[in-house]
Amino acid sequence: MLCLFKIPSIIAGVQPEEFYEDMQFWRSAVNNYWSLLTPLIFSDHPKRPGDEDPMPPYNMIRNVMDMNANYGGLNAALLEEKKSVWVMNVVPARATNALPLILDRGFVGVMHDWCEPFPTYPRTYDMLHANGLISHLASESCNMLELFLEMDRILRPEGWIILSDTMWAIELARKLATQLRWEARLIDLQNGSDQRLLVCQKQFVKK
Repeated sequence: MLCLFKIPSIIAGVQPEEFYEDMQFWRSAVNNYWSLLTPLIFSDHPKRPGDEDPMPPYNMIRNVMDMNANYGGLNAALLEEKKSVWVMNVVPARATNALPLILDRGFVGVMHDWCEPFPTYPRTYDMLHANGLISHLASESCNMLELFLEMDRILRPEGWIILSDTMWAIELARKLATQLRWEARLIDLQNGSDQRLLVCQKQFVKK
């Protein structure tokens, strides 16, 4: 069978095996994320007598930011699964510059120093995602509380945060989420690794 998909050639040093493993990882991760979010969103919007069925989560999550996008694998997997979302892919300023590859794939992306505020309006995003970002920034001596305050600023009320990282980084994130009054759920991936998942929701606070 003829394969029409090719690896963008604009980034030197990206091995085909690494690229395809990244794709496989994100296909699985997106399925896992939606399995987690679906019951949570439905429980926040329960069906009442006479109501239509609640909308699926991909209609309630429209604007997504991947805060540590790497090759744009999350964006690609969401498109493959036909999720109706728009993704902003962010490459941390002090990480390997894969932004040309992201752009070559036809995705939207920017480089940004997460030790600084992100240039966007408040409440722009429905979901923030970060894989390995907390441990990366902690090694760069960034102020983690200021990072989480910035995340809170750009996330809409009742928006979602998915953080994947090492156990100690996720525990730090959980404590910061508690300070911001996010509802947080710690998930052990049950795969024998040190990786943990933290699924948070920003609460709607009435004045």
